Amino acid sequence: MSACEADYKTVFSFWTPVEADPRCYGEIILLRLFETHPDVQKLFPKFVDLSKEQLQNNPGVQAHGEIVVCKLTEILKSNGKCKEIIKALAESHAKQHKIPLVNFKIISDVIVTVATEKLDGFGPDAQTALKNVLKTFQIELEVFYDELGFKP
Repeated sequence: MSACEADYKTVFSFWTPVEADPRCYGEIILLRLFETHPDVQKLFPKFVDLSKEQLQNNPGVQAHGEIVVCKLTEILKSNGKCKEIIKALAESHAKQHKIPLVNFKIISDVIVTVATEKLDGFGPDAQTALKNVLKTFQIELEVFYDELGFKP
């Protein structure tokens, strides 16, 4: 399913706390990602050998998490008109970081879980809208990965 403009607006209507503190929410997302999918941690060279305790309150984790949340916020604000943002992400994640597409599905699931737990009133309709937005993101990202010829 593809996201419609209403999906972006629905998610963004709950997004004020996230946008106000992207570093905090980004850290929560990355810590949950590493906790639920420890194999993904190896894709982050700065964090690969760090324990759970070393990851908590780690400025590098916080900074990277902030970048993740800020990019997602940009995508939400675009109401689906974000091809240039996604193209840039595809280029950096395929060429430089060598991140397989499956990892975007994994972090998307984590983002939905964290949003559901942390955002007041983020019920089934908002969850579905966020899933639609993230699925559309993944589909568009895959198009750019294909154009780049990236197949890990």
